[in-house]
Amino acid sequence: MRNLLFCFCIVTLMTSCKPTQTIVYNIDRLKTLEVGNNVNLSFSVQTFEDIRSESELNETHFASNQWNTEINGQQSCINSEVLYKKPVAEQMTAIFAQHLNKKMPQISVFVNQKENADYYLEAKVKHFYGIQKFSTAAAVGAQFGLIGALATASAKTQGTIIIELTDIKVFDKQNNLIASVGDFRKEYEGEFPADANCLCIYRNINQKLSEFNDELIGLLSLEIQNRK
Repeated sequence: MRNLLFCFCIVTLMTSCKPTQTIVYNIDRLKTLEVGNNVNLSFSVQTFEDIRSESELNETHFASNQWNTEINGQQSCINSEVLYKKPVAEQMTAIFAQHLNKKMPQISVFVNQKENADYYLEAKVKHFYGIQKFSTAAAVGAQFGLIGALATASAKTQGTIIIELTDIKVFDKQNNLIASVGDFRKEYEGEFPADANCLCIYRNINQKLSEFNDELIGLLSLEIQNRK
């Protein structure tokens, strides 16, 4: 119910089609990784390069000025680019750096300060893709305001979320390549919270990004510990 109420509040606050969406999730709930007591490094996350336009899968998300659209004959909700306040790659970089700082507090984490860091990370965003079936139940409930939203608080629809970073590399301060992680891709399919205005898809993909970053940082932590 909390997820749907969040989406309903966002809808009621929107007075125009101005960009409103940010890529955020609860950092405070994350658990710190056990990486030993001797790790004392500085680490810069360079702004990810956005190559999503190279993938045909992302075309609709860039082309559509609606986040409620028809795809393959089915009314769908998508995380359309039009609603993001700031560039997606920039936001993904910022939240990744915050996530890393929370998981590994022994490391000083910066963004775009490789000249001041012991190591730095580069990566490219290939997919940040979310789609789910439009909820007719939520649409009916929305006709009755908050009461209707509460009545359809459990509404969920089938969806797919794909998040992928490619060409992930770690360099030292002399610009020597010390680790090439390669590509990291996750696909999430299932039932996701839905609302009548197709804004829950933005929150749904943010929550999956939290899982994605957690797994990726687990891999990177091994490289960082081995290079301390």
